[in-house]
Amino acid sequence: MSIIIALFNQSGGVGKTTLTMNLGYHLAQKKHRVLLVDLDPQASLTTFMGQDPEELQQTIYLNKFLVLVEM
Repeated sequence: MSIIIALFNQSGGVGKTTLTMNLGYHLAQKKHRVLLVDLDPQASLTTFMGQDPEELQQTIYLNKFLVLVEM
């Protein structure tokens, strides 16, 4: 069984990225499988997790604009 936890708030500076990073870390320490998805164009979570957003081969953003896929 999977559990989905979504953290969001339109306001900036309320600790969403910090809370997400720490929650993911502690769940992983308890042997839970964790997937963190960074949808923020600033890519703060990606950076906090040790990745360089500019070095990634593929993201959901292209030139800072959201890429929409038509079905």
